[in-house]
Amino acid sequence: MAGEEGNSCVEEKDTDHQAMEVRKPGKGDAQDNNDASFKKLVNAAVLVVLVALIFIALFSFFFNMQEAIIALFHPRYQALMQAIFSLIVLVIGVYMIRLLLPNKR
Repeated sequence: MAGEEGNSCVEEKDTDHQAMEVRKPGKGDAQDNNDASFKKLVNAAVLVVLVALIFIALFSFFFNMQEAIIALFHPRYQALMQAIFSLIVLVIGVYMIRLLLPNKR
């Protein structure tokens, strides 16, 4: 066929002495779509890894803070301070979840 020498995506047809270019689905179009979907997949994977690292850091912080409370406060006040710290973590967590969720109003 005419026009297939260098490009497998384009075919030239001669209709009434006018050159007409017809695009066939080829490697160029599919590759652009695959590149965009691959970038989205990589971004999603990076996001999942970062969220997992954040959760690990939060758990580590929480338990280390519990140990710090035990080391810093008199045994009589340790349970109270741990309860207050856990309550603060809970309130901050609920507040951040409310910020991330869309409003239904």
